[in-house]
Amino acid sequence: MNNNSISPLFDLSGKVALVTGGAGLLASEHAIALADHGAIVILADKNLEKCNQAVHELASKDYNKIEGFELDVTSKDSWEMVKNHLIDRYGKIDVLINNAGYTNQSKSKNFDAGFEDFPLEDWTNIMNVNLTGCFLGCQVIGKQMLNQSKGAIINIASLYGVVSPNHKIYPGTGISQPVAYSVSKHGVVSLTKYLATLWAEKGVRVNALTPGGIWNGHSGLFLERFQQLNPIGRMSDKTELRGGIVYLASDASSHVIGHNLIIDGGWTAW
Repeated sequence: MNNNSISPLFDLSGKVALVTGGAGLLASEHAIALADHGAIVILADKNLEKCNQAVHELASKDYNKIEGFELDVTSKDSWEMVKNHLIDRYGKIDVLINNAGYTNQSKSKNFDAGFEDFPLEDWTNIMNVNLTGCFLGCQVIGKQMLNQSKGAIINIASLYGVVSPNHKIYPGTGISQPVAYSVSKHGVVSLTKYLATLWAEKGVRVNALTPGGIWNGHSGLFLERFQQLNPIGRMSDKTELRGGIVYLASDASSHVIGHNLIIDGGWTAW
Protein backbone atom coordinates (compact mmCIF):
# COMPACT_ATOMS: atom_id res chain seq x y z
CA MET A 1 0.00 0.00 0.00
CA ASN A 2 1.13 3.56 -0.71
CA ASN A 3 1.29 5.12 2.74
CA ASN A 4 0.58 8.53 1.20
CA SER A 5 -2.99 7.32 0.67
CA ILE A 6 -3.56 6.58 4.36
CA SER A 7 -5.59 9.03 6.41
CA PRO A 8 -3.43 10.56 9.17
CA LEU A 9 -5.92 9.17 11.68
CA PHE A 10 -5.03 5.61 10.71
CA ASP A 11 -1.38 6.11 9.77
CA LEU A 12 0.93 3.71 11.63
CA SER A 13 4.08 4.59 9.69
CA GLY A 14 7.17 3.82 11.77
CA LYS A 15 5.18 2.33 14.63
CA VAL A 16 6.62 -0.84 16.16
CA ALA A 17 3.98 -3.49 16.86
CA LEU A 18 4.39 -6.79 18.72
CA VAL A 19 1.79 -9.50 18.10
CA THR A 20 1.80 -12.64 20.25
CA GLY A 21 0.45 -16.02 19.18
CA GLY A 22 2.30 -15.46 15.93
CA ALA A 23 1.74 -19.01 14.67
CA GLY A 24 -2.03 -18.88 15.17
CA LEU A 25 -5.01 -18.23 12.94
CA LEU A 26 -5.40 -14.49 13.51
CA ALA A 27 -1.88 -13.16 14.08
CA SER A 28 -1.05 -12.96 10.38
CA GLU A 29 -4.27 -11.02 9.79
CA HIS A 30 -3.30 -8.55 12.51
CA ALA A 31 0.15 -8.28 10.93
CA ILE A 32 -1.30 -7.54 7.48
CA ALA A 33 -3.60 -4.88 8.89
CA LEU A 34 -0.76 -3.16 10.75
CA ALA A 35 1.77 -3.45 7.92
CA ASP A 36 -0.72 -2.11 5.36
CA HIS A 37 -0.85 1.06 7.43
CA GLY A 38 2.90 1.42 7.77
CA ALA A 39 3.78 -0.42 10.98
CA ILE A 40 6.86 -2.53 11.65
CA VAL A 41 5.48 -5.87 12.86
CA ILE A 42 7.03 -8.58 15.02
CA LEU A 43 5.17 -11.90 15.32
CA ALA A 44 6.10 -13.82 18.46
CA ASP A 45 5.26 -17.37 19.47
CA LYS A 46 6.59 -20.16 21.67
CA ASN A 47 6.74 -22.32 18.55
CA LEU A 48 9.32 -20.33 16.60
CA GLU A 49 9.32 -22.77 13.68
CA LYS A 50 5.61 -22.30 13.02
CA CYS A 51 5.91 -18.59 13.67
CA ASN A 52 8.63 -18.33 11.03
CA GLN A 53 6.44 -20.33 8.64
CA ALA A 54 3.78 -17.64 9.06
CA VAL A 55 6.42 -14.98 8.41
CA HIS A 56 7.51 -16.76 5.23
CA GLU A 57 3.91 -17.04 4.03
CA LEU A 58 3.46 -13.33 4.59
CA ALA A 59 6.68 -12.63 2.70
CA SER A 60 5.27 -14.58 -0.26
CA LYS A 61 2.45 -12.00 -0.27
CA ASP A 62 4.99 -9.13 -0.36
CA TYR A 63 4.98 -8.50 3.38
CA ASN A 64 8.75 -8.67 3.58
CA LYS A 65 9.50 -6.70 6.74
CA ILE A 66 7.68 -8.83 9.30
CA GLU A 67 9.95 -10.54 11.81
CA GLY A 68 9.44 -13.73 13.82
CA PHE A 69 10.62 -14.05 17.41
CA GLU A 70 10.40 -16.71 20.10
CA LEU A 71 8.23 -15.86 23.09
CA ASP A 72 6.74 -17.93 25.90
CA VAL A 73 3.96 -15.66 27.12
CA THR A 74 3.84 -17.45 30.50
CA SER A 75 7.45 -16.47 31.27
CA LYS A 76 8.31 -12.97 32.46
CA ASP A 77 11.94 -13.56 31.52
CA SER A 78 10.86 -14.38 27.98
CA TRP A 79 8.83 -11.17 27.81
CA GLU A 80 11.82 -9.20 29.06
CA MET A 81 14.01 -10.77 26.39
CA VAL A 82 11.65 -9.77 23.60
CA LYS A 83 11.24 -6.28 25.02
CA ASN A 84 15.00 -5.79 25.23
CA HIS A 85 15.44 -7.05 21.67
CA LEU A 86 12.88 -4.58 20.34
CA ILE A 87 14.27 -1.66 22.32
CA ASP A 88 17.81 -2.44 21.18
CA ARG A 89 16.67 -2.68 17.57
CA TYR A 90 13.97 -0.03 17.29
CA GLY A 91 14.21 2.07 20.46
CA LYS A 92 10.51 1.76 21.27
CA ILE A 93 7.36 -0.39 21.26
CA ASP A 94 4.23 1.39 20.14
CA VAL A 95 1.62 -1.37 19.91
CA LEU A 96 1.14 -4.66 21.75
CA ILE A 97 -1.50 -7.15 20.65
CA ASN A 98 -1.97 -9.89 23.25
CA ASN A 99 -3.27 -12.51 20.85
CA ALA A 100 -1.81 -15.78 22.21
CA GLY A 101 -4.22 -18.27 23.67
CA TYR A 102 -5.49 -21.81 23.83
CA THR A 103 -8.46 -22.17 21.47
CA ASN A 104 -10.19 -24.92 19.50
CA GLN A 105 -7.35 -24.51 16.99
CA SER A 106 -4.63 -24.91 19.65
CA LYS A 107 -6.06 -27.06 22.40
CA SER A 108 -4.68 -28.01 25.77
CA LYS A 109 -4.44 -31.76 26.40
CA ASN A 110 -7.98 -32.18 27.75
CA PHE A 111 -9.57 -29.09 26.22
CA ASP A 112 -12.71 -31.04 25.31
CA ALA A 113 -13.38 -32.41 28.80
CA GLY A 114 -16.73 -31.53 30.36
CA PHE A 115 -16.94 -29.31 33.44
CA GLU A 116 -17.53 -32.13 35.93
CA ASP A 117 -14.30 -33.85 34.88
CA PHE A 118 -12.23 -30.91 33.70
CA PRO A 119 -8.64 -31.47 34.93
CA LEU A 120 -6.95 -28.90 37.11
CA GLU A 121 -3.88 -29.24 34.88
CA ASP A 122 -5.80 -27.98 31.86
CA TRP A 123 -7.49 -25.23 33.87
CA THR A 124 -4.05 -24.03 34.96
CA ASN A 125 -2.49 -24.28 31.51
CA ILE A 126 -5.33 -22.38 29.82
CA MET A 127 -5.39 -19.69 32.49
CA ASN A 128 -1.61 -19.34 32.32
CA VAL A 129 -1.59 -18.70 28.58
CA ASN A 130 -4.88 -16.88 28.05
CA LEU A 131 -4.87 -14.64 31.13
CA THR A 132 -1.51 -14.72 32.92
CA GLY A 133 0.28 -14.36 29.58
CA CYS A 134 -1.82 -11.28 28.87
CA PHE A 135 -1.04 -9.93 32.36
CA LEU A 136 2.70 -10.41 31.89
CA GLY A 137 2.65 -8.79 28.47
CA CYS A 138 0.81 -5.77 29.80
CA GLN A 139 3.18 -5.58 32.74
CA VAL A 140 6.46 -5.81 30.84
CA ILE A 141 5.58 -4.00 27.62
CA GLY A 142 3.19 -1.62 29.40
CA LYS A 143 6.02 -0.50 31.67
CA GLN A 144 8.08 0.33 28.59
CA MET A 145 5.16 2.27 27.14
CA LEU A 146 4.83 4.21 30.38
CA ASN A 147 8.49 5.18 30.06
CA GLN A 148 7.71 6.39 26.53
CA SER A 149 4.52 8.16 27.74
CA LYS A 150 2.69 6.58 24.82
CA GLY A 151 1.47 3.23 23.57
CA ALA A 152 -1.54 1.17 22.60
CA ILE A 153 -2.33 -2.27 24.00
CA ILE A 154 -5.00 -4.46 22.39
CA ASN A 155 -6.00 -7.55 24.33
CA ILE A 156 -7.79 -10.16 22.25
CA ALA A 157 -10.81 -11.34 24.22
CA SER A 158 -13.72 -13.49 23.04
CA LEU A 159 -17.48 -13.69 22.75
CA TYR A 160 -17.19 -15.96 25.74
CA GLY A 161 -15.53 -13.22 27.73
CA VAL A 162 -18.78 -11.28 27.30
CA VAL A 163 -21.49 -13.93 27.41
CA SER A 164 -21.61 -17.61 28.26
CA PRO A 165 -21.09 -20.16 25.51
CA ASN A 166 -24.38 -21.39 24.14
CA HIS A 167 -23.94 -24.95 25.37
CA LYS A 168 -26.68 -26.30 23.09
CA ILE A 169 -24.78 -25.73 19.84
CA TYR A 170 -21.87 -28.06 20.63
CA PRO A 171 -23.19 -31.62 21.15
CA GLY A 172 -22.38 -33.85 18.20
CA THR A 173 -20.07 -31.31 16.53
CA GLY A 174 -16.66 -32.31 17.90
CA ILE A 175 -16.21 -28.72 19.10
CA SER A 176 -16.31 -27.54 22.70
CA GLN A 177 -15.75 -24.47 24.83
CA PRO A 178 -14.30 -25.39 28.23
CA VAL A 179 -14.89 -23.48 31.41
CA ALA A 180 -11.29 -22.27 31.65
CA TYR A 181 -11.48 -20.62 28.24
CA SER A 182 -14.58 -18.64 29.12
CA VAL A 183 -13.32 -17.62 32.56
CA SER A 184 -9.90 -16.62 31.23
CA LYS A 185 -11.44 -14.40 28.54
CA HIS A 186 -13.72 -12.71 31.08
CA GLY A 187 -10.52 -12.03 32.99
CA VAL A 188 -8.91 -10.48 29.91
CA VAL A 189 -11.80 -8.00 29.63
CA SER A 190 -11.53 -7.15 33.33
CA LEU A 191 -7.74 -6.73 33.13
CA THR A 192 -8.23 -4.40 30.16
CA LYS A 193 -10.55 -2.12 32.10
CA TYR A 194 -8.31 -2.13 35.17
CA LEU A 195 -5.22 -1.08 33.23
CA ALA A 196 -7.08 1.33 30.95
CA THR A 197 -8.24 3.41 33.88
CA LEU A 198 -4.89 3.12 35.65
CA TRP A 199 -2.82 4.33 32.69
CA ALA A 200 -5.16 6.59 30.71
CA GLU A 201 -3.62 9.85 31.98
CA LYS A 202 -0.11 8.50 31.32
CA GLY A 203 -0.54 8.13 27.57
CA VAL A 204 -0.99 4.35 27.41
CA ARG A 205 -4.32 3.26 25.97
CA VAL A 206 -5.56 -0.25 26.79
CA ASN A 207 -8.51 -1.74 24.94
CA ALA A 208 -9.82 -5.18 24.03
CA LEU A 209 -11.10 -6.65 20.79
CA THR A 210 -13.64 -9.45 20.84
CA PRO A 211 -13.88 -11.54 17.66
CA GLY A 212 -17.02 -13.46 16.84
CA GLY A 213 -16.85 -17.03 15.66
CA ILE A 214 -14.11 -17.14 13.03
CA TRP A 215 -14.71 -19.53 10.15
CA ASN A 216 -11.82 -21.98 9.86
CA GLY A 217 -13.18 -24.78 7.73
CA HIS A 218 -16.23 -25.32 9.94
CA SER A 219 -19.02 -27.32 8.36
CA GLY A 220 -21.95 -29.53 9.19
CA LEU A 221 -24.04 -29.30 12.33
CA PHE A 222 -21.92 -26.71 14.14
CA LEU A 223 -21.90 -24.30 11.20
CA GLU A 224 -25.63 -24.73 10.66
CA ARG A 225 -26.42 -23.99 14.32
CA PHE A 226 -24.03 -21.05 14.50
CA GLN A 227 -25.44 -19.44 11.37
CA GLN A 228 -28.99 -19.72 12.70
CA LEU A 229 -28.01 -18.00 15.95
CA ASN A 230 -26.03 -15.11 14.47
CA PRO A 231 -28.00 -12.13 13.15
CA ILE A 232 -25.70 -11.77 10.13
CA GLY A 233 -26.32 -15.44 9.28
CA ARG A 234 -22.71 -16.54 9.02
CA MET A 235 -19.40 -16.87 10.83
CA SER A 236 -16.78 -14.18 10.49
CA ASP A 237 -14.04 -14.25 7.89
CA LYS A 238 -10.65 -13.88 9.55
CA THR A 239 -9.97 -10.74 7.49
CA GLU A 240 -12.88 -8.91 9.09
CA LEU A 241 -10.92 -8.00 12.22
CA ARG A 242 -8.38 -5.90 10.32
CA GLY A 243 -10.31 -2.66 10.56
CA GLY A 244 -10.78 -3.00 14.29
CA ILE A 245 -7.10 -3.70 14.83
CA VAL A 246 -6.02 -0.62 12.88
CA TYR A 247 -8.61 1.51 14.64
CA LEU A 248 -7.50 0.53 18.14
CA ALA A 249 -3.79 0.73 17.28
CA SER A 250 -3.98 4.16 15.66
CA ASP A 251 -4.77 7.72 16.68
CA ALA A 252 -8.26 7.21 15.26
CA SER A 253 -9.09 5.79 18.70
CA SER A 254 -7.16 8.39 20.72
CA HIS A 255 -10.11 8.92 23.11
CA VAL A 256 -11.06 5.23 23.36
CA ILE A 257 -10.09 3.87 26.76
CA GLY A 258 -11.02 0.53 28.32
CA HIS A 259 -13.35 -0.39 25.48
CA ASN A 260 -14.09 -3.92 24.30
CA LEU A 261 -14.66 -3.64 20.55
CA ILE A 262 -17.00 -6.50 19.65
CA ILE A 263 -16.88 -7.69 16.01
CA ASP A 264 -19.32 -10.57 16.07
CA GLY A 265 -21.96 -10.15 13.38
CA GLY A 266 -24.49 -9.27 16.07
CA TRP A 267 -24.14 -12.41 18.22
CA THR A 268 -24.20 -10.43 21.49
CA ALA A 269 -26.94 -8.04 20.32
CA TRP A 270 -29.76 -10.48 21.11
